[in-house]
This record gives sequence, structure tokens and C-alpha cells, in this order.
Amino acid sequence: MLPMDADEPHDEQRAPDGTLWWELSFWPGTKREFGQEPKLGAWIWFHKEVGETFTMRELRTALGPEIVGESEHLNRRLRKLREFEWIIPSYKDDRTLPQDTYRLETKGRRLWLQDERKRSNGAPKFSQRTRRIVLDRDGSRCKVCGVGDGESYPGEPGSKAKLTIGHRVPQERLRSRGAADDIDNWRTECARCNETVRNELPDPEQYDEVAAEIKQLRKADLTLLLSWLRTGERSRSKLDRAYDRARKLSHSENEKLIGYVEKLLGHN
Repeated sequence: MLPMDADEPHDEQRAPDGTLWWELSFWPGTKREFGQEPKLGAWIWFHKEVGETFTMRELRTALGPEIVGESEHLNRRLRKLREFEWIIPSYKDDRTLPQDTYRLETKGRRLWLQDERKRSNGAPKFSQRTRRIVLDRDGSRCKVCGVGDGESYPGEPGSKAKLTIGHRVPQERLRSRGAADDIDNWRTECARCNETVRNELPDPEQYDEVAAEIKQLRKADLTLLLSWLRTGERSRSKLDRAYDRARKLSHSENEKLIGYVEKLLGHN
């Protein structure tokens, strides 16, 4: 496509060389691949008004071979737009929507424009103070799978979990219901669970449902459960707690501690 005449008014749907944003192969003036997120965002921005819906088939038809991959791959690309303040609930967020249908609730940053993309490029939506409060409250353990910071995942001795914080209920669902998002909706999650759990699972457990199941427990089990609820975790022995502290030492301190424990055991 030929570049636009310099005297013509600029068409916002087109890049500087006149190509439609969602048809670009490379970022303007570079050989860097123009990703799927900016293509999706640009097409939705210029073709859908807030409140309108669209389907995955509609995106594939509109963008053709430029949008590739299975539906779940494209779902992840759409979810990526949320980092740029877009709000696009799906059937999983709002059961009034048909399956494979999305609704545009908020147009976020125009991530096909470099200046706007940089202003929101992966910036966390929480302060470090909020992160510290949530981690301390949750005992620095993932509330989904239970792994602790730096621990190995079961069956993966070489892995190390990294903790962050995420939403119990996705913000899109809260907004669609007119509910507020506050610190009670934040929870500690490991990086793996944070990647998928908020958008792939239904709403988290509700009080009435949990209470109904607990009512069926024996008294001895209720007593044990009460102690876990009060401490915020299953009972952990002194040995568990000692290991939790020891694994946070530096490598050299860990080696030193191994020698100390060997000495306590009388090993040569």
C-alpha cells in the first residue's frame, strides 16, 4: 500500500504508511513483529462501540490469517488487553452472554500507539503496600494451591514458586454486577495460578455453600477445622515452621545450617 499523501488528513485507523493497524506485520519503521494484542485492540476500537458484542468467529473473519491459533490462544490475547485497562467480559464473566461472545465495556489504552502502550506496559494495578498487606495476611502462601514462596511444586524438585497477588473475583465480573473491588477481593497467588485461575474458574466459594458442607462434619473435625481457620492455615509442626524459615536463607547460610544440623545429629 502506498504511503498517504502528506496533505491529506490522517486516518486514525491507519499506520503512518497507510496500512490499517490490524493489517500491519511490523511496528512502523522497524522489523519488530506487530503482535496480536495491538491488532485485536485496534480492530475492536474502530469497529465496536462500548456496549456492543462480538464473537471469536467475527474476529477471525475480520482479521483473517493475521489472527492465528486455537480459541484459547486468542482468549489469552484478549485477556492481555486488560493490562491496558480494557474491560471485555466473556461468558465466563457474565452468564447473560452467549458462549464464545464478548462485550466491550471499556476501551482502554490504544496499545498500537507506542506512547500509550509504554504508559501502561505491564504496570501492576496494586501498590507495594497492598501487596505486603495481602501476603502477610495470607501467610505468604498461594490461596489456590497452597505453595509457599520459593518452594518447589509437587513432583517438580527443580521448580521454585513465585508469589504475587490477584483477584478472587475478576474485576470485570464485579463491575458487571455493580460490586466494588476492595482489598478483601485480593489474595495471594503463585505465578502459575495467577496466570489462569481468575478468568478460567467460576466464582470462588460462597459462605452459604461452605457452611452447609461444614455442618456435616464430626465434632472432632470441627474442632480441628476451627484451629486452622483461626490461624489461617492447616496446623504446621515446629519442623514445618523451621523449614519454612531455613529455606529463605542464602545458599551459603543454607550450607552452614546443613553442617550445624549434622553436628547436632552427631554426624562426622
